Amino acid sequence: MESINDDNSLYLFEADEEERARLNNQHVVLIHIIDNKILHAPINPSAITSVADVGTGTGIWLDAIAAHLDSISNDQAPQRQYVGLDITPAHFPAPHSLPDNFAYDVWNILSPVPEERKGKYDLVHIRLLAAAFVKGQVAVAVENLVQLLRPGGWIQWEELDGESWAGRVPSPHVREMSELGIKSMEAKGWEMHVPAAFVKAAEAHPSLQNVSETIYSTVKYGTKIRDEVNTTWLWSCTRSAKMILLASGQPNAEEEMHRLEQGAKRDIEEGGLFWDSDEHVLLAQKKW
Repeated sequence: MESINDDNSLYLFEADEEERARLNNQHVVLIHIIDNKILHAPINPSAITSVADVGTGTGIWLDAIAAHLDSISNDQAPQRQYVGLDITPAHFPAPHSLPDNFAYDVWNILSPVPEERKGKYDLVHIRLLAAAFVKGQVAVAVENLVQLLRPGGWIQWEELDGESWAGRVPSPHVREMSELGIKSMEAKGWEMHVPAAFVKAAEAHPSLQNVSETIYSTVKYGTKIRDEVNTTWLWSCTRSAKMILLASGQPNAEEEMHRLEQGAKRDIEEGGLFWDSDEHVLLAQKKW
């Protein structure tokens, strides 16, 4: 998850190889939970000629959507263009490894849209920016996403809810970490409910139509990859809690974090628990 509003840290998690691997593993889990579908926008694949991925990270979603579209397109279709956008290039693929129709660039979703990108994309994808906005900024993001779209183009946004992302796990240690996160978000004025804020902003936007929200439960869709779901969500929860504790200046932050992390692992493993949480798929179409 990006941290757009913190001037001292452009990325909530460390920009290292461990984080890069985590992002790629996380992608597999997130796609599995949303019914194993990479494309949810009801758009004719043959009509997609240009795709933007905002908050792209390693670019793994771009690779996946390109492979999906190529697999269902005829050989006569024009070459699609793909661009990954992020506030930091830390995880971008090496330039020499990119196909000719792929590009990556630095852009903050809350910044003005560059003229050369306005009205250019048939599909704009966003994922996991729940830690990116203070209250009121989701509407700014929606306006910028609309500017990226061509008429008839779609926004597809996959997101967690700030208050429930830590799950409904009956673990006292997970609950403690969740409460740490919620208190930190509230103290910083972050938007706690990004999915709801998106729906509200999109429905109010004069250029958008066909706004929808579908909620996918890890319990319903993720049981086949139980261990991967538990690992992904627990890692994110413990890393966030660790950063909050360290930033607080608490003298025993490391010891406290170790207690919470080991306790949560023990609760999940010994109790046979499954990380019960939701992933929201948000859609909106730009009017013709």
